[in-house]
Amino acid sequence: MPNAKRPRVAAIGLDVLQLEAIGPLCGEVRPVDSLADYLENYSWSETDIVVSGALEYNQLPVSVNLLTIGPTSFEWTDRFRAPGVASWGRHRANTRTQNTERELAVSPECPDLYRPLAAELTAELRRAPQPPLIVTTTRDGGAALIETTSGHPVALRFTLPRWQDDIDGKEHDPIALLLPEDANLVAWFQAFLSDIHDLDPSRIPHAPPRLSQPADWYTPDERAVATRVAEVESELERLLTEREQLQEELSATGEKANTGIRRALWADGEALVEAIAEIACDLGFAVHDMDAELQDGAPKREDLRLTLEGVAEWGAIVEVKGYSSGTRTNDARQLREHRERYQGETGQLPDLTLWLCNPYREMDPSSRPTPDQNVHEAAENIGAVHVLATDLYRQWALVAAGSLDAQVVVQSLMDAEPGLWTPPGADAGR
Repeated sequence: MPNAKRPRVAAIGLDVLQLEAIGPLCGEVRPVDSLADYLENYSWSETDIVVSGALEYNQLPVSVNLLTIGPTSFEWTDRFRAPGVASWGRHRANTRTQNTERELAVSPECPDLYRPLAAELTAELRRAPQPPLIVTTTRDGGAALIETTSGHPVALRFTLPRWQDDIDGKEHDPIALLLPEDANLVAWFQAFLSDIHDLDPSRIPHAPPRLSQPADWYTPDERAVATRVAEVESELERLLTEREQLQEELSATGEKANTGIRRALWADGEALVEAIAEIACDLGFAVHDMDAELQDGAPKREDLRLTLEGVAEWGAIVEVKGYSSGTRTNDARQLREHRERYQGETGQLPDLTLWLCNPYREMDPSSRPTPDQNVHEAAENIGAVHVLATDLYRQWALVAAGSLDAQVVVQSLMDAEPGLWTPPGADAGR
């Protein structure tokens, strides 16, 4: 996995202090109480290291590097056959075998990498009131780090069988490090990472830091880079906070739009008329709500009348309709009646008749079918311009964003021929 943070560490049965100690050295630390808990959530194929002090007769693959601390007992998945024994068994290790020898020494086999830590741990174990537990294992070839008078290992390191990963195609040489519970986990873990890095840099791409407090020993160049890192982290935190605030603001603004002008996309009846009136007003029309001016008992008129400042004698009527399905063409009769009533009142037909429709209003506006030829002919036959509420909303949004001049939209409506309206700037808004 090219994007995985290495090493990916299964931290099984470690306490809080142990987790805090090794956490900064891990690419990803995965704390769990037991091996069973780990396998419910993670795969061995995506695990680099197991660190545990709580293995109880568990079974581990030879594909992962292993560090145990304290008394444990476990076995590996690979098998062996002891001399003179007919059956095969699994390799196993036990780090809690009782012992009465107290005189300890750093083993001559101890690798140089671990020798200072082994000497320190040896001195500490010598002072302990009880003799240390020793390690027993079926594996050959291990190197004792600390041993008793009779050569029994108290701390042991060995290389596990080489294997080839089917995922990355590389060969790996995992190692196991078995330590007593008095070991300084963070120091040993740091050395363990260096050991793995030398053998298998694909698992540990970068050697662990050699300094426990590297900032105390920075060169001027390092300090300059570290200062810049801190500045970037501070700016990143500020930007993340700002993004969270903006997301909240966007949500609140969206709710306001949904209960306001964006009702033009979904509403019906009075709510739709109000939204269309607001859009028309923003585009520069003077809007008259005809229902508000309707006298008691008078016949119903069109929903809105539009006029334009500076354009004398120009007037438009608007009938607003919302439909759960397509435009109902038989509503054309109602628009014809409104036109005739307007002519009776003013002595002339309106300069523009808008059949402002919100068809398929319950569907996502981006997925609604377009009006067909029947709708075009129905509007054309009565001298009306069929305008989709979604199209008018798009034009309003472009104007409000400064991408389109309101006069262009107004003039397009004024010049529209009866039938279906094709709005200007439609391609820019999609």
